[in-house]
Amino acid sequence: MKKSGSFIDLRLNRRDSQGNESFWPSFTDVMTVIMMIFLISMVVVLLRNMELVKEIRATVEAERQAMELARSTGEEKETLAAQLDTALEQLDAADTRINELQLQVMRLQEQNSVRARAIADRDSRLEALLEERNNLAQQAAQLMLDKQSAEKTAAEARNRETLSRRELADLQRQYENIKEQLDRQSLQIAMLKAKVENQDQALAQARALRQDVEEKYLLLADEYDSLKVRYDKLIRPARSAKGRHLVEVRYFKKNGKRHIEWRDGGTGEFKAVSRKKLDDILTRLKEQQPDGLYVKVILPKNNGLSYSEAWKFTNDLHKKYDYYFQESQDTNAGKPLSPSN
Repeated sequence: MKKSGSFIDLRLNRRDSQGNESFWPSFTDVMTVIMMIFLISMVVVLLRNMELVKEIRATVEAERQAMELARSTGEEKETLAAQLDTALEQLDAADTRINELQLQVMRLQEQNSVRARAIADRDSRLEALLEERNNLAQQAAQLMLDKQSAEKTAAEARNRETLSRRELADLQRQYENIKEQLDRQSLQIAMLKAKVENQDQALAQARALRQDVEEKYLLLADEYDSLKVRYDKLIRPARSAKGRHLVEVRYFKKNGKRHIEWRDGGTGEFKAVSRKKLDDILTRLKEQQPDGLYVKVILPKNNGLSYSEAWKFTNDLHKKYDYYFQESQDTNAGKPLSPSN
């Protein structure tokens, strides 16, 4: 047995181990290198994954911001569209209100003209009565003078001794006739005075009645406008050209002749047309447009029309062709008639 130093080598398979001593260190080195490569690869992969996670988070945040921006932009767009629709409805309502007020002004002007003519006629009749009363007063004064002259003549005649009874009877008859005429004239004057007083009272009552009627009309007009606005808000939506086919019609008088002009869609130039041709055009457009027509009647300034002419033309076009008044007629047709109807 071989000694190693002072100790005896007791290991089994000593010869085999001597042959493997060169293998295990090499294997360990290889595994160490592989492990280091694996660890380095893992570190690289982890670092790359961390960068990818950061990039993904940044991309998600950017997408979230983009979606938030798109959402806010969409909400702002919807808000602006709603504001635009509201503004358009208000503009259409203002146009309708302007036409209604213009018709009311024309009606009031026509009524004032009629009342002014009636007052002028009454004033002229009153002036004629006053003139007639003055003439009768002059005639009465002249008759009084004639009476005084006749009485003086009769007194002179009675004082004459040579005056015959026939002449005296003639003078007496003349005196009686003059007195009778004077009585009739006095009665006529009294009747005319009473008539003038009645005319004055009637004129004063008419003026008071006119003022009372105007005040009641203004009150009723205000109440009607407020009730109409409340009714439209509660029951029906406002009349609007949104979603409807716009047709503008201009109506006026020039040199005593009526003129009608129209244009389609609110663009382009107005074209002159007859009433029959306008009815044909509007009937055709009404059949072609399923959403209905928005007929805008324009009454230019100084149009030369009376209230009745303007109101009749506007009301006729609206009732025949405008969607809003068509729906109103359909709604009223489906309701039972109230006692006031």
